[in-house]
Amino acid sequence: MPTPSPADALAALRDAAASGAIDALAERLGVRLLGVFGSAARRDVGTGEPHDVDIAVSFLGAPQELALIDALTQITGYDHIDLAVIDGAAPLLRAEALVGIPLYEHEAGAYAEAQMAAMAIRRDTQWLRDLDRRALAG
Repeated sequence: MPTPSPADALAALRDAAASGAIDALAERLGVRLLGVFGSAARRDVGTGEPHDVDIAVSFLGAPQELALIDALTQITGYDHIDLAVIDGAAPLLRAEALVGIPLYEHEAGAYAEAQMAAMAIRRDTQWLRDLDRRALAG
């Protein structure tokens, strides 16, 4: 059996979300939000085939990162899954990770709410990144 591509993995994740398999997994592992971001989610941008599938996750309680990666690998048959836990992540990572393809939200509207909050924090902290850039430039 050929190794699945990132596009195949994304299709498997979308199918699992549509069938309710992602919902069951997320509920079992205490996931609040789950989505795909990065090059696999932006197939129309950039060049070449992505090499991995980036997954954004927020947990309700104690993170179960390894269990989640294992379950997603089983669902997709693809073992190049990178997990970004956005709970407490830096503003740029959180904003980037939430611009993609939502797969699961614990409560209706939670994904959009998290996106808006991440974008606002990114915007509100831009002056600090600009200050750092100026300081490094000399």
